[in-house]
Amino acid sequence: MLGFYENFPEIPHAKAIFHSPASTENLHQAILKTFVLLNSREYEQNEISSEFTNCKVSFEFGIAEGTAFNYLDQDETERFQKSLSKRKLASLDFFCVVKYYLSRAKEKRKALKFDYYLLRFVFRKPSIILTVFHERGTRRLSIEELIKFLTTQINAQLAKTKSEPIKLRMIICPVPIEDL
Repeated sequence: MLGFYENFPEIPHAKAIFHSPASTENLHQAILKTFVLLNSREYEQNEISSEFTNCKVSFEFGIAEGTAFNYLDQDETERFQKSLSKRKLASLDFFCVVKYYLSRAKEKRKALKFDYYLLRFVFRKPSIILTVFHERGTRRLSIEELIKFLTTQINAQLAKTKSEPIKLRMIICPVPIEDL
């Protein structure tokens, strides 16, 4: 099923809880547009995190479909939007690769180890729960920083449609076993 990953891990590394009066449809569209946009951009790491300098960061997002993920390009986005127009989804699953490159003057950029995440957005109006699983990598960008960065980017998309922003209520990291 498009938007749902059958093998999402049961024990996450973090959860974020948001409040939003926006409709689920508007949230779906904002998240989708945000991830497509992030797939085409590169950032200085200090724009996202205060930890590193001379490092560039880019993202690759894919949308779940059963046991696989499809890269969010224009064709996949259109296919997913058609699917959303036929049925509402209570959750959306994504694969996120955070790519890091060392950049020095007059040198070819050098790829560093990447981070790989699974993201699940669960929509329970007016709440949204984001579950994050760090599959592998060095975590040059902390999970908390990733969540805050994505929140800012999603809110920028919501502002374009004059929708109210999502409000981050809390980040639970790591997630205690009793909260699962």
